[in-house]
Amino acid sequence: MQLNLTPFEGFTADYVFGVDSYTQLGTAFIPPGNTTPDYATGFARRADRTVFQYNNDVTLGYRRNFTEWLESTTSVGATWQYDQVQSTSLTAQQLGIGGQTINNGVSVASENRTERRIEGYFAQQTFGLGQRLYLTGAVRVDAASPFYDRLNDDANWQTYYKGSASYLLSEEGFWKNGALTNYVPTLKLRASYGQSGNLTAIGAYDKQTNYVPSSVGGLLGVFRPGQLGDPRLGPERQEEIELGFDAGFLGGRLGLEATYYNKKINDLLLNRTFEPSTGFLTGLQNVGTMTNKGVEVLLRAVPLQKEKVVWNVTATYTRNRNEVNGIEGNGILPFAGGFGQVAAVNGEPVGVFYSTYYARNPDGSLLLTPTGFPQRELGVNGVPQRTPEGQPRGSVLSKVIGDPNPDYLASLINEVTVAGKLSFRLQFDAVQGFDVFNFTRRVGERDLYGGLAGYEPELRGEVPKGTSAVLFGIFEEYIEDGSYVKLREASVSYTLTPKFLGLQNIRASLTGRNLLVFTDYSGYDPEVNAAGQSTVVRNFDFVEVPIPRTLTLGLSATF
Repeated sequence: MQLNLTPFEGFTADYVFGVDSYTQLGTAFIPPGNTTPDYATGFARRADRTVFQYNNDVTLGYRRNFTEWLESTTSVGATWQYDQVQSTSLTAQQLGIGGQTINNGVSVASENRTERRIEGYFAQQTFGLGQRLYLTGAVRVDAASPFYDRLNDDANWQTYYKGSASYLLSEEGFWKNGALTNYVPTLKLRASYGQSGNLTAIGAYDKQTNYVPSSVGGLLGVFRPGQLGDPRLGPERQEEIELGFDAGFLGGRLGLEATYYNKKINDLLLNRTFEPSTGFLTGLQNVGTMTNKGVEVLLRAVPLQKEKVVWNVTATYTRNRNEVNGIEGNGILPFAGGFGQVAAVNGEPVGVFYSTYYARNPDGSLLLTPTGFPQRELGVNGVPQRTPEGQPRGSVLSKVIGDPNPDYLASLINEVTVAGKLSFRLQFDAVQGFDVFNFTRRVGERDLYGGLAGYEPELRGEVPKGTSAVLFGIFEEYIEDGSYVKLREASVSYTLTPKFLGLQNIRASLTGRNLLVFTDYSGYDPEVNAAGQSTVVRNFDFVEVPIPRTLTLGLSATF
């Protein structure tokens, strides 16, 4: 629901209310007698998740031109959000023959209910000077229930500041009246500074240690969870500086936008892994800092502009360099959810693959065992060591073996409109220079499973028997280049303008998404992740379902 009011000239009042409710249901079944080590007796599961959420947004604005050279825009507003989640899970193992339901085995039930509230208030002021220089300042105050501190109310509110400036240099007389306007008719310079936070980075009750109620033999009690809470947790804080320009060429048929940014995040919220002796497995902590520096470029062009045919081209390029620092101890923080192979490492991008690697000779070739097998590198304090015979000695070493962060992202969009009725659209996306941890191949090529083609050389005797078992512990083997180019979308649409039943137009469209992929990655799809939407555990492929190829036929009418 949206309400827009203009009680008097220059003043606006906008109110938006949204509500959403949905239920998700999932089932799983692994029959008894399978080859998995953990579920050989069978596995069945049914889980549902019901979500209810609403949001209220109020914005008041006032705009006034005081003189020909001074204009003012003032905005104040507030937002209130609420969400409630209820989830239930029923799991069974040791299944009987012939049934796939939960009551066919030894079952365990669990339930979880959460509520979360977020509210924020802001004020923003913009002044325009001479229709070319624009200055903006803003302040925002936010609070979220996951970070609530009952002992210190001042800590519940986070304050963020923002400032920006833009300058239409092409509006100056020397530019408009000179030769420059023939080549670059429009040029805007811009700069900004802003602060922000991440109030949804943790679950509703992750700040607490949540003991789990249980009933054993009719006796009620609680047991200790795997995740340790921390009442000192606070939201991450980000500061960002941006510099850029927007330029137009050839009478507006060519446009270029370029931005440089530098972001620094303090008090990173990371889920770290604990030693079992602590009594807990994981826990969220404010640890270290992270910087992101990069450039974003957007190019728009109209190569063809005729009375009945228009061809638009949009190209984008993004390059980001990320670095984590401030991790205490040995400077390495393994993440939960990455099978112990993903970590934050000082001086490296976030979420690098940090694990075992091949022992090699000085020339880079594999250092084989006396029986001809490849082997893991061994050493002391991170430094490889050798026996008098030239073989590795010491404890197993780990290092950064892969980086899920891409070198760059790019896209190319072509849009053609014929006679204002027939439209074509083609979009290619490219992500280059990133690694994928192919955990699926690691499991499928092991002799215990042997379901993938990578195990065939051992079956044919082309490599020594037991090679797959040796490689299973050398994680470097399963790091692959995931670079790809995808035909992300192709569509065609046609618009009719009938003169009956009060119709203004009818639009029919056919759209295909993820139609083609060009990649050297050996798995189904390099654009997958076993950790879902995690921002730190990424590009981890463990029997993941590839992004679907879809075709959509649409029909819409306007009256």
